[in-house]
Amino acid sequence: MPFRLDLIKIPSLLAAAALFAAVASGCGASSSAEITGGFQDRGRQLFNAKCGTCHVMAAAASQGVQGPNLDTAFGAARAAGMSEDTVKSVVEYQIYHPRPSTDGYPGVSMPANIVTGNDAEDVAAYVARYAGVPGAKPPKAPGEGPGAQVYANQGCGSCHIFEAAQSAGVLGPNLNEYIPEMSRAAIKQAIVNPNATKAKGYENAVMPNRWSNLPPQELDDLVDFLVTYAASPNGN
Repeated sequence: MPFRLDLIKIPSLLAAAALFAAVASGCGASSSAEITGGFQDRGRQLFNAKCGTCHVMAAAASQGVQGPNLDTAFGAARAAGMSEDTVKSVVEYQIYHPRPSTDGYPGVSMPANIVTGNDAEDVAAYVARYAGVPGAKPPKAPGEGPGAQVYANQGCGSCHIFEAAQSAGVLGPNLNEYIPEMSRAAIKQAIVNPNATKAKGYENAVMPNRWSNLPPQELDDLVDFLVTYAASPNGN
């Protein structure tokens, strides 16, 4: 879901944003939805499933690099005086009217209407609340043990379904189905060298090869979390 915001000069962005906000208010659009910051927020789940594979955003623990870094883009906009409601209007406009691919991100074009209706409003409200906010970080993850937080912090939910973590990504295999068939050694190998062996049906998917740098304890915690909760989301 690559927004093009970092390719727009801030003054023109602010002017356009003001126009979008005015149009939205004229159509009876509500102000930003209340976002509690909990891991179960609908906007965060939708963002992880639809947007996190393309964009960096600290609060979502997303690591996508195909599109602009939303913290960088909106951090600059906020510093220039853009309000949360205006950010929300800009994001909604970008969802429905994405900018075409440019030299900044060749070959990348965000599809229009990747989310619509209430889903689009929830995503926009979530981005407006957290993108570019200093100190933003992932909320405490569900599930017992430190591995749950490693899963959240590393943005695993952007690509995978895993019920215990309430994640809904679809670019990678469903971990509730995939993990129970694997040994601990195979799980660890899949994390540190993810493209050596591909899951059936995901032969063309490419998992970022960056988890080999995870501290050993965090890696072990992550494996523990996956093994414990894959068969039963309650860990029983």
